[in-house]
Amino acid sequence: MNDNLKYITKLFSTATFSFIKINIIGQILIALISVLSLSAIIYQSSSGPGLGHVNGIAVVLVLFALRPIGFSLVVLGIFALPFLLFSLGNKYIISKTINKLISDKGEVLLYPIIDKVLSKIKTNQPDLLKKGTDSTKLKLKVLQEIKDSKENKWLKKIIIYGFKKVSLDDVDFSDEKVSFSDIIKEKIITGLKNVSQPSRNFFWIILGIQITILILIFTQII
Repeated sequence: MNDNLKYITKLFSTATFSFIKINIIGQILIALISVLSLSAIIYQSSSGPGLGHVNGIAVVLVLFALRPIGFSLVVLGIFALPFLLFSLGNKYIISKTINKLISDKGEVLLYPIIDKVLSKIKTNQPDLLKKGTDSTKLKLKVLQEIKDSKENKWLKKIIIYGFKKVSLDDVDFSDEKVSFSDIIKEKIITGLKNVSQPSRNFFWIILGIQITILILIFTQII
C-alpha cells in the first residue's frame, strides 16, 4: 500500500511539474514572439505617413489598414495561442500519465477502485444490473459513483476518462454467467490502453507557426 501511494504521488507530481513547465516556457515564448512581431509591424509602419500623429484606437485601425494580414495574425495569435497551448498541453499530460500508469501498474491501482464502485451499485441499486437495463443510465450512474467516491482524485479522473470512451450497448445484463465487474474493468483498461502515445509535436508546431509569421512580417511579405 505504501509503495502504491509513493508511486501515485511521484507519478502525479511529475505530471504536474511537466504541465507547468510546458505552459510556463510555452507562454513566455508565445509572448516574446508576439511582442517582436507587433514591434516589427509598428516600426516598419512608423517610417511611412500612416502612423503620423494618431494614437489610441486609431493606431490599431491604422496598423490593420497598413498590414491587414500580418497584424490580424499577430493579434489572433496573442489571444488564441495561449489557450491552444494550455488545452493541448493538458491532453499531452493526460496521455503521458495514462500510458505510464497502464504500463507500470494500472490494473493494480485501478481495479480495486472500480470493484468498490460496482459493488456499491450492486448493493444499493441492483435493478440497474437486471435484464432490460438502460446502458446509458447505468453508465451515468457508474460515472457519478466514481466521482463521489473518496479514492485518489487523479486515479478517479483517469478511470472516468477511460470509462467515457467505452460502450455498454453490447453487454447482455440478463446473462447470469457474465461478470459485470470484469467486463467493466476490461473495457476501462482497454479504453485507456487505446489512448494515443503522448507527443510534444503540438508545442513545436505552435512555435513554428509563430516564428513563420514573425519571419514573414520582418520580410514584409504580410
